[in-house]
Amino acid sequence: MLHAARFFLTATLLLSLTAGAAFCDEYYSNYGFSIDLPEGFVYLEGDGSTKFSFGTPDESIKVDILVYPPSRFVNAKTGAADTTSKLSGRGTFTSFEFGGSDAALGELVFGSGASALKGYGLFVNDASPSPAADGAGARSTASSRSAADAYDLVVLAYTSAADYENNRDFVESAMDGLSANLSRRAVPGPLGALARIATATAQQKTVTIPFGATTVRSDWNPREGAASQVLVEREYRVLSAYAQSPELLDAAIARFYRMIFRDAAPALDKLSLALSAAWETGAWAGRTWAPALSSTAAAAPATKSTATSVAGPRFGAAAEPRGYAEALLAWVQGFKYERDPKGSDVVNPISAAFEARGDCDSRALVMAILLRREGIRSILMISLEYEHALAAVDAPGAGARFPFKDKKWLVAETTARVGIGLVDQTQADPASWLGVDFPF
Repeated sequence: MLHAARFFLTATLLLSLTAGAAFCDEYYSNYGFSIDLPEGFVYLEGDGSTKFSFGTPDESIKVDILVYPPSRFVNAKTGAADTTSKLSGRGTFTSFEFGGSDAALGELVFGSGASALKGYGLFVNDASPSPAADGAGARSTASSRSAADAYDLVVLAYTSAADYENNRDFVESAMDGLSANLSRRAVPGPLGALARIATATAQQKTVTIPFGATTVRSDWNPREGAASQVLVEREYRVLSAYAQSPELLDAAIARFYRMIFRDAAPALDKLSLALSAAWETGAWAGRTWAPALSSTAAAAPATKSTATSVAGPRFGAAAEPRGYAEALLAWVQGFKYERDPKGSDVVNPISAAFEARGDCDSRALVMAILLRREGIRSILMISLEYEHALAAVDAPGAGARFPFKDKKWLVAETTARVGIGLVDQTQADPASWLGVDFPF
């Protein structure tokens, strides 16, 4: 868990994009894309429709977003070259897919001398509008556009060339806060997506994971875990670089974990399916049954750590959210305890899940991702006072609960061998905990 003394923050966000009703820290455009900027960025100028400029209050770091008709670019790389030329700049761009569209991304320098600027440029050709609503039911105020309303998009994140190395983390973090549309918010941002290209050819590793009374096998890419760890460390540096502003601490912590969650989530999809299948067929409990949409059969627990009677199975979503959450909790409680006080102290969720290692917040993130993939809402609970993190689940039954966003979430202690709903009595004050939601 990150130490309280290491959190430093700055001024609040004020964007002129439309804020989603459910999420005050993420903002949506008329065209469906959204952006989650570092704390302290403000709206600088624009026309409120096709031109937006954000930045730090002193404008030392800026993000410009420009929307063009779909005929603007022949393709994304041509758009990158054309825009760079118009800026009297230079840059090298790599083609890749972002949000299902042709895109190009790279570092660029424009201007000269003391006024030279440096940063990243993203160019998207024929981007598609977002669906009206995301999986959590949030609705963009600009979701009335049809699928025919494609557009070309330019996003420039930059600072002065002289200050680039000092500000690079913020520039990259701002760029990675962009989501192509509502349905693609739980995926890596532009830089994260491009980083995955370099890992795609790496050898997959098959691991056998004990889960209750059975084992599951799943493939993963260790290089993808390494790429995700790069993001974790960058976002930690962003967080720790702020000037002290305690009133913004909660928002900064929440964004830190949102960025980690969205970058890692897709890499756990196959594992999610394997664990879900073991649960839904009863293999985790040491017995099997034929999958069905509903069943009154109850599973005998395999061990004390999975001691839950389960009505199931039911493919597509856990028949009993509490039981599945407890099965996952018993699994992450078996991880090797690992922390690095010199760094972020957070093992990225990909490496944490497949190598069974990590501190409290790494385990809670893994749980949150896997539960969300099964359609079970969950949050993180973070306490700077206790220097600890818990998972919490929207599930029925007895146990300690944490009030957050009009729900009372069932707590899950990931680093001690205790059942769901149990928490250390010395850490039971709700006022000492911050809830972190994942609106994905």
